[in-house]
Amino acid sequence: MATRAKPSTLVLYGVGAIPPSIKGNLLGAFLFYYYNQVLGLSPGLVGLALALALVVDAISDPLLGYLSDHTRSRLGRRHPYIYASLIPSGAFYYLLLTAHFGTSETALFFQLLLLITGLRLAWTFYEVPRAALGAELSKEYTQRNQLHGLSSFFGWIGGAGIAYVTSAVFLGESYDNLEGYHQLAFWGAASLLLAGLVFSLGTHRNIPELEAPRRERPQGVRAVLGEIVQTLNHRSWLMLFLAGVVFSVYIGLSTGLGIYFNRFFWDWKPSDIAIFAIVDLGAALAISIFAGFLTRGWDKKRLAVGLFSVSIVVGPIVLILRMLDLWYGTSLLPANGPKFGALWWVMLGHSAVLASLGVLAWILVGSMTADVVEDSQKQTGRRSEGLFFAGPALIQKSISGIGFIIKGSILTLVGFSAAETDAEKVLAVERLAVVFIALVIALPSLSLWIFSKYQITQQIHEENLLELGYQDDS
Repeated sequence: MATRAKPSTLVLYGVGAIPPSIKGNLLGAFLFYYYNQVLGLSPGLVGLALALALVVDAISDPLLGYLSDHTRSRLGRRHPYIYASLIPSGAFYYLLLTAHFGTSETALFFQLLLLITGLRLAWTFYEVPRAALGAELSKEYTQRNQLHGLSSFFGWIGGAGIAYVTSAVFLGESYDNLEGYHQLAFWGAASLLLAGLVFSLGTHRNIPELEAPRRERPQGVRAVLGEIVQTLNHRSWLMLFLAGVVFSVYIGLSTGLGIYFNRFFWDWKPSDIAIFAIVDLGAALAISIFAGFLTRGWDKKRLAVGLFSVSIVVGPIVLILRMLDLWYGTSLLPANGPKFGALWWVMLGHSAVLASLGVLAWILVGSMTADVVEDSQKQTGRRSEGLFFAGPALIQKSISGIGFIIKGSILTLVGFSAAETDAEKVLAVERLAVVFIALVIALPSLSLWIFSKYQITQQIHEENLLELGYQDDS
């Protein structure tokens, strides 16, 4: 069986990253602020609703991954679920920003809880099978970097594109523009539906070439759980998993805080920094499209460890410098100022560098996860792409949900919830910055140390392919 995918297949698979990036932009950048500051739901209840939805999502991800690994149909293992996800995903995305259950905290809480849970469940049927599909389409060690690079390329087009349009056009001069969020709801839903259709129909032709289940699914709950445990008891995968657990706490804590810092710490309006998304996009596209070339000759783990190490240093540097200025009266950073001022250019450069580092590092992580599939197949006789890509969600998303709750508590503890004036909120966000700096250093550093224990090298992977009978048709 061939190990390499056609260039057109790589591109069509990459297009499939646009819908998750559009959805991810909403959940990561705007949703927390929208329900907290625009609709008036307390940060603690926003965090609780998002956390509960993540727990439900965490349970559904590995179950769907396991189910798709064992599915037999004329549409293959993955496509039936992908097709079923598209319309519900678009509908829940739209409703999250347009529904009106009421103005009380109870009504807003249940509105957010029900709709975000629906969105996450619908997207499980898209994202889990799609991630698994990538490991089937290409099995070659370096081409997997290219496949995940193209996925990152299109993902950035979707995510940065919608971020720019939202900030520059929909929201404009205010993060509190209700009509702007309604525009985002319509155009975001339409864009993810269109891109999802292009990906699913475009890769439909590959179904006859894809892997089929090599064994029947075991009967009985105990047998199923036993097989899942046996499959996931893989050292390199466990290192990726545990690193992801720690990093998920950081993600849950930090998601959505950017708007708070932009408005109350750096004094930016949405239109002031809209171009940041485009510059980040340019940097990310360049890194993504040349990912195969840039990683050629490198061990994936060593390169990823180096990139993550640099990003841990670069990530909090601007906050650290500004806090030193505030505490000691220094001028390590230019003063807050208008668009195109000195600070604006510093922040623009910082954002682009951080995006470049993160893009290449996460491309390698996706490629490394795919390499686990054949290593496990050699041991168990099963290809478990769905389980390996979805399995971490059970714990990681639950812990990320805990991070959402903690974030709501932190916003309360630093005094943001009680603050009524912008001046009071500025002081609260300065206290928040201190907490955030500590978190952005400590949690990713611990995650990186665990990540460094991954063991699959290029030589091991190529030996696995040879033993399994896959042929390189390059």
